[in-house]
Amino acid sequence: MSDSRTMILQMLAEGKITVEESERLLNALNKEDVARDKSRTNDKSSNSQSPNINIFPNILEAAKLGLNIRDIAQTIQQTVNQTIKQVEPGRKELKEKMKEFGSWMEDAVETIAAELTNHSGLPVDCMSVDFIVPPPRGVENIKTFIIENIYGEIHINEGPNFKLLVNGQVGKNIIGEMQSSEWFSNNAIRISDDKMNIGFNDNASIKAIIDLNITLPANSKLVCKTINSAVRIKGDFDIETVKTVSGNIRIDGSVVSNSDIESVNGIIQFENIKNLDTQIKSTSGDILLRKCDLKKVKINSVNGDIYIGESNISLQTEVSAITTAGDISVEKLDGPWKSIDVTSRKGEIIIDWKGDTTPVNGQKAYIKSGGEGATLYAESVSGNIKFH
Repeated sequence: MSDSRTMILQMLAEGKITVEESERLLNALNKEDVARDKSRTNDKSSNSQSPNINIFPNILEAAKLGLNIRDIAQTIQQTVNQTIKQVEPGRKELKEKMKEFGSWMEDAVETIAAELTNHSGLPVDCMSVDFIVPPPRGVENIKTFIIENIYGEIHINEGPNFKLLVNGQVGKNIIGEMQSSEWFSNNAIRISDDKMNIGFNDNASIKAIIDLNITLPANSKLVCKTINSAVRIKGDFDIETVKTVSGNIRIDGSVVSNSDIESVNGIIQFENIKNLDTQIKSTSGDILLRKCDLKKVKINSVNGDIYIGESNISLQTEVSAITTAGDISVEKLDGPWKSIDVTSRKGEIIIDWKGDTTPVNGQKAYIKSGGEGATLYAESVSGNIKFH
């Protein structure tokens, strides 16, 4: 029996989930098994028909199987989220454990998806690569770095000089007789004026699944894009755009002002942001803001939870957080604010508050604090609103 099934049955035996809830989770796992068996059958059939063919299929087609499996990961996470909604409000510890379990399950299926994608998307003659790219000429004059890594992660850290480490898998016939670093420099780095493009976008004919670990000087302007992989940024950077479909986004210590931040299914996490003045979008991923300087922030999520805490605010602060089915938690804010607006149709709203409140019909509350005219507006259609 798999570890995931064992965990589900153990939670059922301990009374942490109901029989109905356990059946939902097990059904999600069964879908995963069916998809995996189907993929293996297709692989065997393809190999038997063309045993001597050595080709590199279109990477978009190769990724379809992985994307299908990732749909299962999303289904698992959504099933867990719905189960959490049904747990009585007071059992916060259980909700946290269920959320951790859902994340663990999603990560496990993501790993399977990555393995299947690599197996189907890479050629028979693929080779592992792990090399450092020599700094391009004139890199010290670059102000903006545009990094697109459609089938791999992007990790960026602050440092005094440009450094780029590449690791992953590429077809031998793609590299040919060149050194790996030379091949990458010729095909994946382009410089124009004060901008540098790094990596491959979805229009490139190059097929490779690689991770980029980049060190850049402080104050560099960043544009980062992936599809199913994570983007992690730590350092004093100016964030212009970060977009991914199902990968997580984590930004630590940068300036996020008038930026474009978006993930469909991935978690978006901001920490130690110096000037958070932007709009953040996610469909089903959670959004977490910790230890940030909040200015004007608009947060939109359909199913994801929203957490705003341990942050600095002022009379100029305006925060709007909206989610359809997720929970919203606002706590440990230091300083007075001008306006905070939180809305959830089905989820709970939990606010750590030390001020005057005016309940309205049991579903709305107007709050004053900080200065004349400063308000917090909280609204929930079917969820609870709690003030601590």
